[in-house]
Amino acid sequence: MKQLFTTLAIVLMVWISPARALGERPDVTIMPAPDWADKQALAKLPDTLHKPLHYRLVDKQVNDVTKQTSFSHNRYVFTDAAGVQEGSTVRVRFNPAFQELVFHNVTILREGEAVYQLNQQDIKVINAEDDQQNNMYSGLFDALILLQDVRVGDELDVSYSLSGTNPVLGERFSYFDNLGWGVAVDLLTFKLTLPGDKKVAYKVFGDANAQVQHQQTDTMQTYMVRVENSIAHTVENELPGWFSPFPYIQFTEFNSWLEVQSWAAELFKVNTELSPALQAYINELKTLPQDQAIEQAITFVQDEIRYLGLELGVNSHQPNMPHQVYEKRFGDCKDKTLLLNTLLQALEIDAQPALVSTEKRSHINEFLPTHSAFNHVITHFTLDGQEFWVDPTISYQGNSLNALYQPDYGSALLVDAQSGVLKEIDVKAARHGIDINEMIVAPDYVSPVQWRIESHYYGWQAERLRYQLASSQKKQLQEHSLNYYAQFYPGVQVKTPISFSDNRRDNVITVVESYWVPDFWQSGDSGSVEFYLGAGNVGQYVKLPQTVRRKQPLAKVYPMTTSQRVTLLMPMDVDFSALAYQKSFEDPYVRIHSAMEYDRRRVTFHSQYEALAEYVPVEAVPAHLSKLKQASKFTGFGGSVSEVTTNPNHTIFRDFVEQMERTTKMKFVGESL
Repeated sequence: MKQLFTTLAIVLMVWISPARALGERPDVTIMPAPDWADKQALAKLPDTLHKPLHYRLVDKQVNDVTKQTSFSHNRYVFTDAAGVQEGSTVRVRFNPAFQELVFHNVTILREGEAVYQLNQQDIKVINAEDDQQNNMYSGLFDALILLQDVRVGDELDVSYSLSGTNPVLGERFSYFDNLGWGVAVDLLTFKLTLPGDKKVAYKVFGDANAQVQHQQTDTMQTYMVRVENSIAHTVENELPGWFSPFPYIQFTEFNSWLEVQSWAAELFKVNTELSPALQAYINELKTLPQDQAIEQAITFVQDEIRYLGLELGVNSHQPNMPHQVYEKRFGDCKDKTLLLNTLLQALEIDAQPALVSTEKRSHINEFLPTHSAFNHVITHFTLDGQEFWVDPTISYQGNSLNALYQPDYGSALLVDAQSGVLKEIDVKAARHGIDINEMIVAPDYVSPVQWRIESHYYGWQAERLRYQLASSQKKQLQEHSLNYYAQFYPGVQVKTPISFSDNRRDNVITVVESYWVPDFWQSGDSGSVEFYLGAGNVGQYVKLPQTVRRKQPLAKVYPMTTSQRVTLLMPMDVDFSALAYQKSFEDPYVRIHSAMEYDRRRVTFHSQYEALAEYVPVEAVPAHLSKLKQASKFTGFGGSVSEVTTNPNHTIFRDFVEQMERTTKMKFVGESL
């Protein structure tokens, strides 16, 4: 975390006023710090300072006695030029629809004297819609202070308050905050002040040694955490989405998941009156067999209702009416879910919303009950005794229920069930991955080889490719593939254009490619030639992560099964049978198989990879990486042929040259022609 005070935790979605969302710039004021905010005494600076910024204080105080207000006070020293570049902009993100931002102090100290103090005209407010590319609009703004004349050795002191909470979330108190960051801090403090009669529970994550002090009076209570010399917490690469590298604390006023279900049920109580247009569509669905009607309803909501999140007004959490979504043809996750549920219920299917976390997934059950645990909603229904979990925001899925990819979000809270428990999402087994079959025909050891690649995409891999096909031209995909292959064979040329065959019913896409490769054979010693058959698609999953010595779990692409078979038809029978082998590598997290086979003129290399789990626990990482390192030696096969015949096969070489002449508009001459 480079600038601690610049990051505000935005949990769930937010309630926005339409006026603000349409561009009215909010006011940001300067006022003294609130009376209830404690002043923290700073320790003397140590002899050795951290670079590029040395953080002396990170102080957060939250007061929920009247209007929930969070007070932040941060102080750090610029210790080199990189720190000046990195820390000379004060940035605070806020939502003016329900939050009021007040700066208390922004001061630059040089040799103990203030050389700058905040002026009103220095505060710039800009739109901060980071998720526009994902069609999410939530009305967030950034307050910016662009500091001038900052020098190495200066010290910056910043304090501000944010007041107000999302009214849609109700009166129940729910709060998360970090107890550590990616930088070391001399003093890190957190304080929560609540009315004396408010009953909350808390839980600390990631720091078993954190001491939470609770003080209670008749009218007020406080929870305090104080960490001196807080260490810098490392953020390793390839982390599972549910894992936080920083310790944090949770507070909640919810006593059970049943209370969260009741809160969510109220949000989904909207007018589901059917408009004539929506009723007409439902009548069309009812003319179909039930299973076909269900499949068509799902495909319609996923593909025909575009994803657009206007998190404005009460619709940050409460969905729009189904007929509005149907007629406008756009909506976010809750809008699309309610529309799909309405269609399915009209087909006599008991469908209901299911709250999930796309990041925490099954680890959501580690939280204390709270509405802040969820960031997404999907549809759950049962048909012929089988459960289905459908994400209406995913487009270009297979249109058969049996082939439909159901994301494994781990655990869900069924809104209408009122069961008081999180339900495990048990998705049905399906194939997700890519099978690649390659045939390389070599007429001799000089002429270009013919290279045919047939790839089959299954499950979510098919859905991802289907989206690419819908959003890109075939020519662009051909050029992308050609550039990729040119990394290995710079002279590669298209023999026949790439083709795609989409079996959407079974959620399988077949891709066929055909190329000329003039530089397949590489010259070796004493008149020999060398070749290499590689399984690059498998190899990308076998390579070691950037961080090998890990203290944090390692994420795997899951579910994923991929295989690659490369067959080389040699110009003549060269016996490679002595080099044939089969190798298998397996642990609880992956299964890898590699083999080389020889059958007369055919040399075949085959590699297969299957992920067995979504992550590797930290204690199992060393053994797992050792297994990957062994397997990485078998992601390809190289061979050589000595005393080769150098005369090219006239016919195939002539075909290649003629194609090159047509492509390049050049004339090739030479004795070999």
